[in-house]
Amino acid sequence: MSKQVLLGKVSDFPDEGAQVVVAEGISMVVARVGQEFCAVLNKCPHLGLPLTANKVEGRTITCPFHGSQFDMCSGENLDWVRGVGGVKLPEWTRRLIAMGKQPGPVQTFAVTVVGDEVFVDVVSKN
Repeated sequence: MSKQVLLGKVSDFPDEGAQVVVAEGISMVVARVGQEFCAVLNKCPHLGLPLTANKVEGRTITCPFHGSQFDMCSGENLDWVRGVGGVKLPEWTRRLIAMGKQPGPVQTFAVTVVGDEVFVDVVSKN
């Protein structure tokens, strides 16, 4: 069963970029994308390392560790394991670092705005 959790006021979120928030014990990256808000799990599906709010540009969030890129609103994988520590890698090396894992999406969360408050839908653990 999902539950709406208050994240804060619209003014708490920057017009561009994103921030990490925790709702019901779940760490997520929340970004204002145009007129809407989008949220993804703060965990890259490649190795489970955290994504960070300072790696969001427009609709794209980039894993700071291996450069995988995802759409903030749909979770779609846009590019898989592009590099290590910001260094772009040749295609054959990218396959090695992917460790056999196929590109996958990042988990998204529905975000709604009611008045000046921002809510996220999370699955209740009960």
